[in-house]
Amino acid sequence: MTSRSPSHPQGGPMKNTPTDDFGRKTIRDPESVTSWMSDGKCRIHPPAVFFPSDGAGVERAQAICGRCPVAERCLNYALEFRIEHGVWGGASERQRRRILRQRKIELSSADH
Repeated sequence: MTSRSPSHPQGGPMKNTPTDDFGRKTIRDPESVTSWMSDGKCRIHPPAVFFPSDGAGVERAQAICGRCPVAERCLNYALEFRIEHGVWGGASERQRRRILRQRKIELSSADH
C-alpha cells in the first residue's frame, strides 16, 4: 500500500502547508480579507463554541472574544458581510443587528 500526500483542491500536492490547531490545512495570504483570522483566539476552540444555542454559550464565546487581538476586525468583517449566525468579534446576532440599525440611522441623519 502506498501513501498519498494531501492534494490541493485544484490538484497537485500540498507541500509544507501549515495547519491550524485542529490539523486543518491553512493557506495564509496577507492580502486576503480574512488574513486576520489566523490570529484569532477562536482558532484554538471548536467552532461550536461560537455558534451557541443559549445565553450562557454566548457569554462563553464573548469572554473568549474579549481577550482576542483581532476582535474588532472580526466584528467589522461580520458586519460588512452581514453574517447572521454566531458570535463574531464578541457580538451576538442580536447585537450585530442592533449595530447595523444604529449605523443606518446615523448615516441617514448625516445625509439630512
